[in-house]
Amino acid sequence: MAIFARELIGKDVVDSHNETLGKMTDIVFDVQSGSITTIIVTIEGDLNPTLLPWEHENGKVKVPVNDVSRFSKKIHLNK
Repeated sequence: MAIFARELIGKDVVDSHNETLGKMTDIVFDVQSGSITTIIVTIEGDLNPTLLPWEHENGKVKVPVNDVSRFSKKIHLNK
């Protein structure tokens, strides 16, 4: 089944406890394979990005696709 990037942008991103991290606002692809490598998540207002295990900048975190457990109505992380 194919998933288009426009279907993922704006979806809620939740951690392994179903707590909302924020919304997915961008995707990084590997140019050679066309595979998703990273999702960019805009963090919800009161979360402190320094407490998260991912690289962050300007209220956004870069989550490696390996930390995503599934894409569904929400994007579920395995951490």
